[in-house]
Amino acid sequence: MLWNNARVRRFLRYANAAAVALALLSSFAVLGSTLLEPGYAERHADPTWFIVGYAVVHGYMLWAFVRDTPVLPWVALARAVSGVGFLLTFALTAPLGLAWTVATPGRYVYQLFDTEGTKLPLFAMLLLGRGAWNTFSAFYFTQPWWGPLRHTRPLLGRLITAVPIAAIVFCTWGFLELVRMEARTYSQEAHDVAAMVLGDLDCPGIQSHDGQTTTDIRQRGDRRYNVEIKYGCAYTRVRVQDPDGKLGVASGSRMECCDARRVE
Repeated sequence: MLWNNARVRRFLRYANAAAVALALLSSFAVLGSTLLEPGYAERHADPTWFIVGYAVVHGYMLWAFVRDTPVLPWVALARAVSGVGFLLTFALTAPLGLAWTVATPGRYVYQLFDTEGTKLPLFAMLLLGRGAWNTFSAFYFTQPWWGPLRHTRPLLGRLITAVPIAAIVFCTWGFLELVRMEARTYSQEAHDVAAMVLGDLDCPGIQSHDGQTTTDIRQRGDRRYNVEIKYGCAYTRVRVQDPDGKLGVASGSRMECCDARRVE
């Protein structure tokens, strides 16, 4: 059976260990940048104690998955609960959810999936990875806890197992809905215009409008685009609406503008 298959257990352990290792490596990169790169700590406001604590926790989780320690079910459950908690935060207050992907010492993992032109890779990582995958892993590794209940207390056992199954289905459905919504809402043409506008912004312009939001109209061929630019030295976002009403977004960190202003 799936639950007692040693190869399945080994695969799930190592797959989870790889995901934890990525977050751990990101925290090492953040810690190194905080200690060695001038201005990095000021830009990101990373408390050193928090980065170290994040690294220690993820190092412990990595050890649990690799060595298959007795605390592994608790570690898998903690990852599932934190993932679902993150998704609830993101669903209720999307700006705060996105802000966390920048604030966490694991920010470089999120950056791997945060591609220009589409947010689907990032949403796949959040909903299918942190949501569905972590929930399934917790469901698998905690089977010795809930498995006997399906025989001794069938109703309670089925109610308990229905919760993670519902969470997995919901996360998968949510991602598929986002795929359909992106197809209806966004266009590659608008993304290309947004990327072009972002690339044309220079540091003096970003510095003079830091913290401001401007709107204007750009012409490309015979088509006109509504452009909204939210300026920020650390983070600038361009939002474009094409004549068909579809959207495109481009964003990026302009750290060099912050550095240039600080030097002056």
